[in-house]
Amino acid sequence: MGRIVAIGGGELDTTHRINEYIVKLAGKKNPNFLFIGTASHDAEGYISGIQKEFENLGCAVSALRLTTGNYTDVEIDSILNQADIIYVGGGDTSFMMDTWKKYGLDEKLKQIYYNDRAVLSGLSAGAICWFSCGHSDSSIFEVDGQIGYGWVNGLLEIFPYAFCPHYNEREELLDSMIDEKESPCIALENNVAFVEQDGCISYIASDNSSKAYVLNYVDGILKKQEQKVDKL
Repeated sequence: MGRIVAIGGGELDTTHRINEYIVKLAGKKNPNFLFIGTASHDAEGYISGIQKEFENLGCAVSALRLTTGNYTDVEIDSILNQADIIYVGGGDTSFMMDTWKKYGLDEKLKQIYYNDRAVLSGLSAGAICWFSCGHSDSSIFEVDGQIGYGWVNGLLEIFPYAFCPHYNEREELLDSMIDEKESPCIALENNVAFVEQDGCISYIASDNSSKAYVLNYVDGILKKQEQKVDKL
């Protein structure tokens, strides 16, 4: 079993304590940190922000730019093998997964998890990817140029749950859609993270108010269970 920290949303400044937790989880003084920004089409501003945040936390930061760079399979393996921490950025989940599958990155990340070769982490789309399906505003759900929402499937399926980020912004919408899923759904507000280490699941938060829930339908009734969240 590996180590995963999946963040429900927020900005780099509001998730700073979670970012500190991720770095400490690597267990190294100056860990190699790899950012995968596929979901944002490798937006350079995003990469720069990540670089500043995690360099300030003592990391050596690099980025895998699948949408703007050209890599051989051997080069990707070499980049992944050097990483002590892998952080997947937010953006378009569906586009991200389609791109990863072209490079076989989905299977490579799963093997990193099962062999516990690096801390795996991410925010929003970068949190959704570790689960069986995710509640998303990917571009494939747009209608007449307006943002739409739906379930993205074909993810890494490390955890057999649906996942919803930004639940503080999507509560009413998700609650109306959750009956479409047979598996329980983990719903995280911004600044909360799902943590799995050595087979144990917990939740952490970088503020004093954000919450985590597990939702599922039982006999046609929506059950919403608030989870214990440890404040960092």
